[in-house]
Amino acid sequence: MNLRGILLIIFLMLQAISAYSMDYRISDPFLNDNIIAIQLLHDQSAAGDKDKTDQLIRELQALIQLEPENQLYRVYLGSAYTLKSRDVFPGPSKLRFLKDGLKSMDSAVKKDPQNCSVRFIRAVNNYHLPAFINRRDNARKDFEILLKQINADPGKLDQRTIQAIHYFAGLAFKQTDRESEARMTWMAGLALKADARLNLKISQELANL
Repeated sequence: MNLRGILLIIFLMLQAISAYSMDYRISDPFLNDNIIAIQLLHDQSAAGDKDKTDQLIRELQALIQLEPENQLYRVYLGSAYTLKSRDVFPGPSKLRFLKDGLKSMDSAVKKDPQNCSVRFIRAVNNYHLPAFINRRDNARKDFEILLKQINADPGKLDQRTIQAIHYFAGLAFKQTDRESEARMTWMAGLALKADARLNLKISQELANL
């Protein structure tokens, strides 16, 4: 299962840290120390390190024991379970990890529907899931909600995160044959000019429409 999109998120969030200063006014959840560590583990897991997948699950389970209402931990745990599903042999365990992953992510979003970071992780994860799992429409709907949320309150997240949302939202719209919406979303994301790599990726997608 391809979760390369999560790796891009990690890169962007870590870049955002370097921009942090005393007058930084945005409280982006991705700047939390625990989340930074989780993102790094998720990076290694998504790259195929099975030991890191197991470590990621253990650490998230421990964090949730300490903070059971932290839905960002819970949505990451769901993503970690889908990575575990990728790693195990076909059979009951593979399906169980996938179902547990989807259930965990859905639960996190249901309990904190206004949390853009939680919904973003689920949206990107679901976008990358194989078509037969039937989560592409779910990803598209998540991105529709995310775009409305960040337009209503753009100060919730760092500009790089907001541009990443536009990038992936455009991909999700294109994936479901909504190319005009993809174009509009990418144009809005390109106008942010928050990250050079994302600027290039969005420009490439626009050129290919």
